[in-house]
Parts: sequence; C-alpha cells; structure tokens
Amino acid sequence: METHNLRTFISVVESGSFTKTAEQNFISSTAVMKQINRLENELETQLFIRFSTGVDLTPSGKVFRKYAEEVIKLTDDVYADCHKADGTAQTIRLGTSLLHPSAPFMQTWHRIKAQVPNYQLQITQLSNDLTASNREYAMLGRDFDIMIGTFDRATTRSLVQAIPLGTYQFGIAVRSDNPLATQAIVSIGDLQDQTLLMVPNGVSEKNDQLLHEILRINPNISINYTTGRYDINVFNKAVNDNSALISLTPWENIHPNLVFVPLKTSIQVEYGILAAKTTDMKVQNFINLIRHALG
Repeated sequence: METHNLRTFISVVESGSFTKTAEQNFISSTAVMKQINRLENELETQLFIRFSTGVDLTPSGKVFRKYAEEVIKLTDDVYADCHKADGTAQTIRLGTSLLHPSAPFMQTWHRIKAQVPNYQLQITQLSNDLTASNREYAMLGRDFDIMIGTFDRATTRSLVQAIPLGTYQFGIAVRSDNPLATQAIVSIGDLQDQTLLMVPNGVSEKNDQLLHEILRINPNISINYTTGRYDINVFNKAVNDNSALISLTPWENIHPNLVFVPLKTSIQVEYGILAAKTTDMKVQNFINLIRHALG
C-alpha cells in the first residue's frame, strides 16, 4: 500500500471531491480515481460513496481514515529520524524569480535553521513567470519544492499548503517623471487622473478588495486590466504607457524606470512559504518542522 495513494485518499476526504482533489494537486480526476480504486481493491472494500456532487466516506472509509493518517505520520517520522541518525543533509529546492523573490524568507530562515536539522536550501531559478491564474503553483513539487509567494482564500489556499510569514503592502509603481513619484505615500483619491494597470477581478481576493475600494472612491477612474497574473512584460507596459501600476512591496526595485510609492489602504496581502498540497515525505517533514519552529 503506497503512501502516495494514502495522501490522495486524505486529500479526497478533506475536499469531498475527486475533482477538487485533482485541481488542488494539478492532476486529472481520472488519476485520482485510479489511486482510490487501487486502495479499494487492495482492501477489498468500498471507501467512498459516490454522488453527483462529490463523495462521502463509507463506514469502512471512516475506519480506514484513522489508520491512513497514522501510517502517513509514522512514515514521515521514520524518514526524518533515519536521516537525523545518519546525519545526511536533505536538500529542499527553493524556487525564486523576480516576481517570486526568496529574500523575504531569508531572515526567518537564518533565525530558525538550527531548529531544522539535516536540511539545506538550494536556490532554483524559475524558468518563467506565467500569467495565467495560479499556473505558477503547478510547478510546486516538480521544478522545485517550496516557494515564497502570496496566498488567500479565493485562490491559492485551496491549491497549496502555506506557512504565513507576514504581509506585503500595496503600492503603485510609476515612472520617475510621473507627479506621484515624488510623494511619500499615495491615497486612492490621488489616482483620479491616472490610468491604472492591474490584474482583473477574480485573480486575487485582496486585489478584488482593492479594486472595489478604488471604484468606490473613484468610480470613473480609467483602468487597464492585464490578461492574468503579472509577468515582467506588465512592468514594461507600465513604463511604456506611463500607467500607474498596482504593485506590492517585494517588487519595489523590479524595474529601473519605475518608482514604488506606498498606497494608503488597510488592505494587505499575506505571504509565506508555499508547498504543494500533497508532497513527498522529505518536503512534508520539512514543512512540519518549519511550522513547529515558527510556533
């Protein structure tokens, strides 16, 4: 009985759906069903009752859930204790790029790394930053193990497991010859005569909240929407069009021709360590240790 199938079983229990589990783990619904069918064949019992709207545990499934969770925990503990005993360092690949910088994690890592024995970080350059909603998270567990990024209920909470580290602040990025570039802070009212560049509704919960606040204060403001999440071309467009780009603190120095000015708003964006919803023992044990170290 493979632990990978057990982790998929637990994911289905928590999501209540083969389809949702597939979306969260970036695999097909057929792949999820095959793993569950394999477990049911091995156990010679049905674990789920299938409905058109989702699934529910059978009495046997409820019993199996307890043992599956115990087996997963024991497997993770065995993996960690064995590597702790032989002193071998395990490498965790930290994905990084201009739009997903690892710098916000480094101070925390140096503070807690003594509490995370036998692990070392390897920086992995992301090949590109994709613009389609949440596509970059599909690389978790494939091209790299963890990344530092934003998350919220509307988007990534259902796709990844996250360890909060702090909050990013909204700001605007404008050309140095823009009148707003000299201000210490910009209010939403100050944006009235600007053309804003920002992601469209539905990509990010916090961006949606900010968009609602902007339109409430300046209902006639001119807004150009991107086709999805930012890539480096969006910053070039802000320069070329002399637009006021809605930005975040980690992107303060991303473009030499743009000046970042904080935006006066109470809306903040959570960021933290992101890992795949279902991952291997090495990464899951690392995540568990980080959670414990951060309290």
